[in-house]
Amino acid sequence: MNIRSISPAGFTSAILLFCIVVGASFLCGSIENTGNPAAGSSGILQVGHGIQPAYENQDPASSADVPVANFSAKAGAITRFSVFFDGTPSKGSDLSYQWSFEDGSVLSSPKPVKFFKGPLVGLVTLKVSNAEGSDSITQKVTIDTKGEVSVERYDKPDIFEEIPSVITPATIPDVNETIPGVIESPDYLQKFIEGAQFMEEGDLSGAIEALSTSITLNQSFPDAYVARGMAEFMTGYYQFYEFRGKEQLLMAVDDYTRALDQDPGNIDALLGRGAAWIYLGEYHSWRSYIGNDTVFNYYENAIKDFNKVLKTEPDNIDAINGKAYATLVIGSGNPAKKANTLMVESAKKDIERSIRLNDDNPRAHFILGLYYDHEGLYPSAINEFSKAIEQDPTEAWYYEWRGFEKFQKGDYSDAIKDYSTAISLQPRFAQAYNIRGMTRAFLMNVDDRSPELSDFNQAIEINSEISEFYRNYALGLASWKYWDKSLNEHSVDVLATASELDPTDYRIHGDRAYILTGLNRNHEATQELIEYQRRSLTNEEKITASDLLAYNNVARYYVNTW
Repeated sequence: MNIRSISPAGFTSAILLFCIVVGASFLCGSIENTGNPAAGSSGILQVGHGIQPAYENQDPASSADVPVANFSAKAGAITRFSVFFDGTPSKGSDLSYQWSFEDGSVLSSPKPVKFFKGPLVGLVTLKVSNAEGSDSITQKVTIDTKGEVSVERYDKPDIFEEIPSVITPATIPDVNETIPGVIESPDYLQKFIEGAQFMEEGDLSGAIEALSTSITLNQSFPDAYVARGMAEFMTGYYQFYEFRGKEQLLMAVDDYTRALDQDPGNIDALLGRGAAWIYLGEYHSWRSYIGNDTVFNYYENAIKDFNKVLKTEPDNIDAINGKAYATLVIGSGNPAKKANTLMVESAKKDIERSIRLNDDNPRAHFILGLYYDHEGLYPSAINEFSKAIEQDPTEAWYYEWRGFEKFQKGDYSDAIKDYSTAISLQPRFAQAYNIRGMTRAFLMNVDDRSPELSDFNQAIEINSEISEFYRNYALGLASWKYWDKSLNEHSVDVLATASELDPTDYRIHGDRAYILTGLNRNHEATQELIEYQRRSLTNEEKITASDLLAYNNVARYYVNTW
């Protein structure tokens, strides 16, 4: 039976993982996996939090708590050239922090966020102080064209020499006074930085709240819309393991669109909106066995956004991956729409190019695996999904799909292991429960069908809106004790619920007909078969319906009806 449609691996990951979007690249897994965010910063932005008290230097030998400065830096998750600095590796208690940058700005937070206009190589100095003294370190920070950040020690004199090194308690400025060298940020920017820090900590609701305040204070700040869109997308992405998240995805689309209204070339917003379109398509496709044009429109919108990115950045891997995925979904068609071979092959070419650009590319290997699945090349699909898992072992969709390929080959026990791994990574992964139950059914343990039925029930408990879960549960129940009248009658009722949830799934009429025939409810079975035959899309299905009608000895009577 057809138990699935193409589904994302998180376009995971800024979607992905597909795919998910952080910094507008597809993110699989952690909020800190920022992929390759694209340019979109409105300029060099920095925040001064007020310099904290420092004290007169004392003899380092007088205390074991003498401060020792140290810091790290990594790419931020907002724009391509945003950087999260972290001074907490410094040693010493009750430290105050002073950061100095070559553009003359000074920050005093232990973990500041700074935004740069583009690639650079620059010196950054951190000075830490407490009652025992002070220490400073200067390091060379490099931001490459992809936004990736590296840090190396720089042993020449630091750039704090011209900045007063100590502010004693007696000279601490009033909070309302301007501190020389510290750039005071508008309230909207302070809230924007708070939102970025919440995102970095994985607090998406806190990020959305702070960024909403930033937008309220300044509605002409596209970076805030992009960042909030990202937080909303991530919220929807994590909910998608339950096949939920529609509202959050729509809000993400709205925010990305607002950013693009102000900055039409914003790469982050285009990538983010493209990923959100994909997940909206997935959301609806899981609720409709026969996808209509509305479902495919989501994927077409995604392709449009990714194409806009590729006009500016033809080698943007996130855009190539996203376009390939959306093209493959449309090209694969559905039971009512013939596959488009040209689109499928175009998707393959795009994804192979993505892998040539960067083989350490789990999303690309995942999508290539989907291509091989479409072609029925299950060993090749398993190989690609395994590569994706090697490169990113945290994405549950990769295991779920590899398990499905093993199921296709008849390796049911190995398939169940992969589904179980997926569930251990995402305990609310509805489809993993559904397909594990499906696979357990093929092991045909007639004496005990409770494991598979438990899986179907768990899938329904996670999301009671998915017709496929009820259908599989009903069929598993009916095949367990086909002689048990009460079980089979219950199966018929469960299938009625499945049909209400997805009226496009004509297969359910055939399922009900088989069970009703076994219950000797032949008149009802005939009505179901007529509807099944009328809506069937393949000759095989129509022949099956005719055979069962003949078995019920009513075919001649109803010949004019069909």
